[in-house]
Amino acid sequence: MTMKMISLLCGVLLTIGHGEIVTLAHPGEASDLTKTVVWSPLFQAAWDQFNVKAGGPPVRVEPPNRLMEKLDEFRWDAATVMPEGSWKAWCGPASADFLKQVNQEAAAITKEAEGPFQLQQESPQSLAFFGILAHEVEYQRAFFRSKNLALKFRSSHGEEPVQFFGVRSGLTGEYGPNVRVLAWRPVDHSHAIQIRCKQAGDTVILYLPPKDQDFDTACRWLRTWRAQATREVDRPGAWDDSAVHDGDEIQIPYISLQSKADFTSLLGGTRYQGPNATPFNITRAEQVTRFDLHEKGARVRVEVIGAAAGAAPDLPLTIPRCFRYDRPFFVFLWREQAEWPYFGAWIGDASALNMFR
Repeated sequence: MTMKMISLLCGVLLTIGHGEIVTLAHPGEASDLTKTVVWSPLFQAAWDQFNVKAGGPPVRVEPPNRLMEKLDEFRWDAATVMPEGSWKAWCGPASADFLKQVNQEAAAITKEAEGPFQLQQESPQSLAFFGILAHEVEYQRAFFRSKNLALKFRSSHGEEPVQFFGVRSGLTGEYGPNVRVLAWRPVDHSHAIQIRCKQAGDTVILYLPPKDQDFDTACRWLRTWRAQATREVDRPGAWDDSAVHDGDEIQIPYISLQSKADFTSLLGGTRYQGPNATPFNITRAEQVTRFDLHEKGARVRVEVIGAAAGAAPDLPLTIPRCFRYDRPFFVFLWREQAEWPYFGAWIGDASALNMFR
């Protein structure tokens, strides 16, 4: 049975207690690591499209916003990172015609009858950005479901028995061609494995760090180990064998999560973009994430939608004034476009004024 890695649509950060999910817009963002946290670069892909359509990165942001700064500075090769033919990001006018185009192209990727996106409000003067990823992965060799034993999962919330899949003892060696050991570090009780999938270039990586880490740090370690693994010579059966071998054991919990994130409040500040420094305010930035992992593969669906409205131009400094006619003054009746008034009076004293009783 093929597992579907279904849709990613990009958007920003959700915070939720035990059992709730934190969604990150950027891998370097700090988060509550006592909770489950998710991140996908699809939001970044949609954000990049917004920057292109808006005329380039902002000249300035007022007031400064650190998250927007990180998103604007992020450098990556989306064509290399994202699976070819299975994703797309858009940005264009917040109009019905553009939405129809996006939904048609998104539905072609997700293989659904219609696309998932809706506009809160049509405004051709505003921009809307979207992103979607729909992809399937299946392990080259399926693992075994544990039917009689639970995995005791320990966290800051205590110890909980969970379902798991994997392989052990004399069968593990058969997975040698399909499971690469990226790191085995008994000194700090950390390790990482990479599971090859049937789809060309696709892998699933599992990394147990020595202590809590953010996404940025974890990705940096994994980049290092993956580069080293391509140069290492296999040492069959040794502690630093780069392939799993008989006697090894793999235990992986089943994962099933759903979350909805709203990043709008995190992206405050007026962005002055492009050669003419056009002002924009982010008025919508949302992401929905669903993810499942089991013995045959994985399934992910992430939806992101955002909008940016043209901001009002800066007004000159306002100086308060008081128009008090408390000494002699003129009063005229004057028609529009006329050269002279048709009545005028100079109020030189109070004789024409009503007295206060």
